[in-house]
Amino acid sequence: MKLPSIPLIVALAPAILLVAGGCTKTDKDNAAAVVQDIKVTATDTWDSIKDFTYARRADFSAAMDRMATEMDDKTAALNAKVAGVPDDASRERDSAKREYDRARADLKARLHDLGNATADTWADAKARAAVAWKNVQAAYDRMTRANAAP
Repeated sequence: MKLPSIPLIVALAPAILLVAGGCTKTDKDNAAAVVQDIKVTATDTWDSIKDFTYARRADFSAAMDRMATEMDDKTAALNAKVAGVPDDASRERDSAKREYDRARADLKARLHDLGNATADTWADAKARAAVAWKNVQAAYDRMTRANAAP
C-alpha cells in the first residue's frame, strides 16, 4: 500500500484538525448569530410588523430601518446595473429614480416622526409610516419597470 504524499497531507491538515477538533465556542456563537440575523431579516415585512404596539416601537423601528436599508441596497444595485447606458428610456428612468428618492426621503421623515411618537400619537405616526413605505415600494417597482425597458 502506498502512503499519501507529504503535500497532500499538508493540504488536508487544516480540514482534518477542524473535523477532529470540532467547532470552537466562538464558531458556534458566530453561527448562531448568523442564523439569528437571517431569521430577523426573513421576518422583516410590513405584514409581520404592522400590528406592533407602542410598547414594541423599538422593534418596529429596527425592522423598518432594516427594510429601508434593504430597499436602498436593491436600488443601488439596480442603478449601478444601468449606469451610463444611454437609450430612449433614460428619461423614464430618471423620472422613476427621482420619484423613488422623494418617496425614500418622505419615509425617512415619517420614521423620524415615529421615533418621536408618544403612546397617544403612535397609531397615527405608524399609519403615516405605512403610507410612506407603500409609496417607496411603488416607486421602486416603477423604477424596476423603467430599468427593464429596452
